[in-house]
Amino acid sequence: MSRRYLPSWRIGAGTLVNQADGPAVPSEATLNLAARVTADPARSATLAARLYGPGRVTGLDVTQIIRTEPAAGATDFEPNYLCAVEFDAPELPWMFTPAAPNALGQLRPWLVLVVVRRSAATLDPSGRRPSPVLVTDPSAELPDLAQSWAWAHVQLTGAGAATDLLTTGPAARTLSRLLCPRRLDPDTAYVAALVPAFAQGAQSGLGLPVDGGDLRPAWLPTDQSVELPVYHSWEFATGPAGDFEELAARLRLHQPDAAALAGLPLSIPAQPGLPDGGTVRVPGALGTGGQAGSPVDADVADAIEAMLEADELPAYGRWHAGRPTAWLAGLVLEPAARAVAALGTRVVQERQEQLMAAAWAQVGPVQRANQLLRQAQLAREAGGALWRRHLVPLPDAALLAVAGPAATRLSGADRRTIAAHVAASRVPAALFTVAARRAARHPRTAALIIRANARDGSAGRPRPVGEPALRPPGMVSVDDLRGRDDLPPLCGLTPDWWAKLPPAQTPVLQAMRKALATHAAGAGPCAPRPPRPPLDVAGLAGAARTGLDPRTAVTAATLARLTLPAGWAPADPLEPVLAAPDFPTPMFRTVAELAPSLLLPGVNDLPRNSVSLVGTNPWFTHAFLVGLNHEMGRELLWRGYPTDQRGTYFRRFWDRRGSVPPKTGADLDDITAIPEWTVGDPLGAAGAAGADSARLVLVIRGELLRRYPRTVIYAARAQWSGDAEPVPRLAAGAEERHPEFSGALPPDVAFLGFDLTVAAARGTDTDPGWYVVFAEPPTEPRYGLDVDAPAAPTGTWGDLSWAAVTVDASGHLRLGATDPVTVSPAVDPRGLHLTATTTSAQVAAIVEQRQYRVAIHARRLLPEPTP
Repeated sequence: MSRRYLPSWRIGAGTLVNQADGPAVPSEATLNLAARVTADPARSATLAARLYGPGRVTGLDVTQIIRTEPAAGATDFEPNYLCAVEFDAPELPWMFTPAAPNALGQLRPWLVLVVVRRSAATLDPSGRRPSPVLVTDPSAELPDLAQSWAWAHVQLTGAGAATDLLTTGPAARTLSRLLCPRRLDPDTAYVAALVPAFAQGAQSGLGLPVDGGDLRPAWLPTDQSVELPVYHSWEFATGPAGDFEELAARLRLHQPDAAALAGLPLSIPAQPGLPDGGTVRVPGALGTGGQAGSPVDADVADAIEAMLEADELPAYGRWHAGRPTAWLAGLVLEPAARAVAALGTRVVQERQEQLMAAAWAQVGPVQRANQLLRQAQLAREAGGALWRRHLVPLPDAALLAVAGPAATRLSGADRRTIAAHVAASRVPAALFTVAARRAARHPRTAALIIRANARDGSAGRPRPVGEPALRPPGMVSVDDLRGRDDLPPLCGLTPDWWAKLPPAQTPVLQAMRKALATHAAGAGPCAPRPPRPPLDVAGLAGAARTGLDPRTAVTAATLARLTLPAGWAPADPLEPVLAAPDFPTPMFRTVAELAPSLLLPGVNDLPRNSVSLVGTNPWFTHAFLVGLNHEMGRELLWRGYPTDQRGTYFRRFWDRRGSVPPKTGADLDDITAIPEWTVGDPLGAAGAAGADSARLVLVIRGELLRRYPRTVIYAARAQWSGDAEPVPRLAAGAEERHPEFSGALPPDVAFLGFDLTVAAARGTDTDPGWYVVFAEPPTEPRYGLDVDAPAAPTGTWGDLSWAAVTVDASGHLRLGATDPVTVSPAVDPRGLHLTATTTSAQVAAIVEQRQYRVAIHARRLLPEPTP
């Protein structure tokens, strides 16, 4: 949202003050107010009212302070910026000023912000006075109060009339601000304080009698010492000279030496079994992009292969590939790649204790799972012996009787449980209960199942098999009535028929007659009951044998309790798991610590305050990660870790965790699982996670990112200009690419990688390419002047520097009689000027520091491609 400024603002009775600010202003304003009686409008009177002046103030409600610039305790404030304090109430700086703006719109505030060197001031917090007391030398530390009007203003944010925003608009869109016009020194401690601007305010704050008469300044530029009450204060320190704009302007474009980026020289002297290989280059992780090792002599490759066969050299990745000798010729036969892989082994050797501690911390769940798997193996073998001895020889019917308690968990051929099959058959389910087996034992129960299964169920529901149940004497059942030949079927009974029967002889029969009569009243026509099918005893017995087999039951129950690694499918499903610890740490830092010249060859030759573009080298990262994983597998095996050395424990080289948009999971990896690599693919392409081409990397050396770590850096798509000979331009709304990884090399080198190829960033005759943009971190409004005049002034107020203004003996900016620079109305139509006749609103607009950006086209930082 746009910001606007007003020189001052008054509310309430303060708007009625009509004496213009000047040299003879009384310390309190007198107003004549006209009053009328509501009951008699014809009667009126004039009342004299006196407004409170600065002599009535002894303190300030600090909750009105919403921001200070810099914040309290800051240690690296830019010395070319101005200190500021903001108030919630837009009228607060002029609330107790007993005057109105003069003809130029200037109005002195009743309090000012001063900044004094900590070594040149004393701040006494004594409680015997209404406020803490600041003692200092005005001639060396304080501004000239004659121009205090220039450093107080109102800020409005958003569209709309100023009066509407200040009276009825949201409070968040309005505030007032005091600036201190002092130019600060680098690396100096300061005290910032709000103090009264008038002598009457100073007397009140010090607990002294307040003089009447005209307003007088609280100090004069010629005073040698002054005591001032402090309404609020904080301390801070400045950093080295230079703000973001100045540091960004120091950056120089630098194209790294192509010979240095080619890599470090590696000498291969002749030795027993190895001929002289001369000198080869070992490319680094960053370089021209997509390099590979120097071509190896055929005799040297043959000698290395022979040494690999004799186990005289490590065959990096042999366990991952399942091959005992060379499997990726570009890795194990090239001396340059072997040197990079050896660096990975060195990382494991030097950090073995920390790595093993992290690996053992991850293996806890695996150990618990393996304990369960081993117990399951014991249960499977012991149960299998019992199963083969006692269950397999049983006849089918006897086996079904034994399996009765598990019938609801054992399935037949059609996936229905055995219990469901029994319920749908002519065999009573009661024969499969524990009680039935206890009563008849297995052989007898099996015989009953066979008999029940042989019955024809067409006559209705089968009768229970076995001895008839005992009944108390006189009890009549429905079966007794159904068996009488003189009675029709029960489903055909009617209430009329039952009425013709003689009275029942027993109460039980009476109750039964009544129940049957009621039932018959609602019964439908009689339908024959379909016969129930026989039970497939042989088929279900086979299913039961299979389901009770410990090799099936124990295995299924155990695996249901575990979540095993993806792809884990051993011949024995209860085989203990071989763990593969995962180390998600980006490993480029280890290279930066052990061999920074291999991370970026020629890094020490980068000039200070320079910016360069290079490319990533997948060849290096893949060779390094294979060596790292190879040695980690050997260390795990040596320490007794449950592993088969085929795990890919390290997959990440670059740190993509802060990428925009965020990346997760496999998108953070640089390689896929090494066993999945295609044998025969060149190193750098085999196992690449995502695109295998070199990515664009910005390298910065200097103070900019150290002083401004929140600098916004991104790549922006260029567009052709509309000139007769079009050139790349950076237009508003251009496509942006933010860094996908970043890192640093001590002490002052930083790099950021983008999802762009080196060729795409450079562009072609038909492709405008990409810009790299440095943008100042977004902040609240800040005010100040440039450190030095720019080499090529643009003719705008944004180029105004401290060298172009007048600074008095106390180090404060003093407005003169003429503009320090000339600004063309075509460039700035606002008509701003920086003289004694300006307003504080114009001063605020001039010294406001806009967000600064620098855009550099990639082709200016990249060497021309090799034909």
